[in-house]
Amino acid sequence: MADLTEADAGGRWWNADDVADVTEMLAARRSRLWQLMAPADLAAWVFRVPAPSPLDPAPAALDGEWDTGLDEAGRGAWALAGWVARTVVPDAANTAGRYWILSHLDEAAPATLRLTVGMLEILGLYETGEEIWLRSHAAPILSAIEAGAIDLQEWQRRGIDVADDSTRTLAEDKVLLTCSDLATARWLLRQPPVIAGGRLLSCWVAAGPYSFEGRYRPEVVARAWQASQLLDGDDPDALPRGGNGFDRPYTGVTTGDLPAQRSFDADAYRAGVDEHDRLCRSLIAHLSRSRLAVGSGLAGVHVDLAWRDADGHQFVAEVKSVIGGNEVEQLRLGLGQVLEYRHRLAAQGVAATAVLLVSRCTDPVWPAICAGSGVLLLTGEEEPTWRAKLMTAAVG
Repeated sequence: MADLTEADAGGRWWNADDVADVTEMLAARRSRLWQLMAPADLAAWVFRVPAPSPLDPAPAALDGEWDTGLDEAGRGAWALAGWVARTVVPDAANTAGRYWILSHLDEAAPATLRLTVGMLEILGLYETGEEIWLRSHAAPILSAIEAGAIDLQEWQRRGIDVADDSTRTLAEDKVLLTCSDLATARWLLRQPPVIAGGRLLSCWVAAGPYSFEGRYRPEVVARAWQASQLLDGDDPDALPRGGNGFDRPYTGVTTGDLPAQRSFDADAYRAGVDEHDRLCRSLIAHLSRSRLAVGSGLAGVHVDLAWRDADGHQFVAEVKSVIGGNEVEQLRLGLGQVLEYRHRLAAQGVAATAVLLVSRCTDPVWPAICAGSGVLLLTGEEEPTWRAKLMTAAVG
């Protein structure tokens, strides 16, 4: 295990004892796969930083262009399916058709891609990219949660669901992860515990070889294999110059479960949520007139809105609704939040102009208070002035 480094560990959620335990577990499995790879080598691979196997050699030859007839969502779905196969299947190039297959159910509505390892479906997704489900061994996920390496609130915010899996194979030891879009799935699959869980499950169930009853179609595997190179080196939370400047599209907000407080005013709460959404959409619409795309989140920091201007300058905005008599409270809270977000981004090497957008501001001292902290204050009542203020506030 001398070649394992702290970087391979992906954090503090596993150690050398875990590798030894997995080695012992896999050795007891007596799989024919061990004719190709030793259990100790597989155990070390399970915990390495997520990275796909090389494109060359490919498991099958491709006749024609892999993306023929596919729209953008379809290309993304095929790329993800191939990337997962290359990343979580042991010795994927040499075991296709014997230990795993990729199926394209083109008669389904919508068309579906399914990655099967051994007798278990590891990954499923629609060609439309609207839903993705992934099975994982539970042990790495639970270990990472206990160690604080997985933030379940962040997963929930991104719309990732974690549930006990109902299939019989390793019924007590695996979980089902689901999300509703390809970008979220790509983010999820960059988390080392998730890849470790997928790899461990694949190693355990790949006890073939299997005939797959003639269902193996090498042209499908070849197509996804080629498509997967679109995601090599891709990091949905990275911030290369010229990128979108946000993590995901803005999807609005909902009231959800109302807080259980004796003095809680449900109507005021709903009004505040609606006003927050209105302000967000107003700023998005305003910037779209300058052909600027706006989304939510940035590098994992929970900013309300984020975007890049035409010159590539990064902006982040905290949005606060002012309802009734909460103006001062919201201004204080919003300023503190956007300063925190800017600091967290700066720690990642991301310089961003901080913006605080509120419904209204009746105290004339607040623009100066914000400016003193390098924050641009915008109000919903003064939308015609937004463009000029944003143009002069950009951080180089």
